Amino acid sequence: MLDLKTYPKFVHYILYGFLFILGQSAAMWGLFSTLPYKNLTMWQAYKMAIPFAWLDWIFMTLAINVGNTYDLVTPTQDTFVLIIVQFTLLLIINQYYLKQDIFRSDIIAFFLILVGFFISFFHVVSKMLGLPIHKHHDDHVHHVTKLKVYEAVADKNRIKVEL
Repeated sequence: MLDLKTYPKFVHYILYGFLFILGQSAAMWGLFSTLPYKNLTMWQAYKMAIPFAWLDWIFMTLAINVGNTYDLVTPTQDTFVLIIVQFTLLLIINQYYLKQDIFRSDIIAFFLILVGFFISFFHVVSKMLGLPIHKHHDDHVHHVTKLKVYEAVADKNRIKVEL
């Protein structure tokens, strides 16, 4: 989809982060876009929010593709990034759009999430305990794994049919 093989790794990370933030910004804004309207039906709220969901889907698909293609993060780290970006955007929306206070416990929770991401991304605990760190050597590991599962299921079904 996006061919960035000739670019340095930091460009991959910048693009990944940019696409991720765009997607989640659309999603978070879509969640809050209907709040000022007190008498909306479910259908009206859906019609207002669905374009934001489509934008989120497009940008997140691109971000995950960049992350997987250039081996930037694991699926678990994708989830951490999702939580961090959504949490940050929620704090911003709460402060400036909803005019709600942000408390010290909100900030502490945010930094705890960042610590969790740091531990996951840099394999801190695995390195401290001397545990092996799994590395993907094949760009299409997930695709190959799925094919093996499908072949195993197909073989199992053939055996049942032959018996």
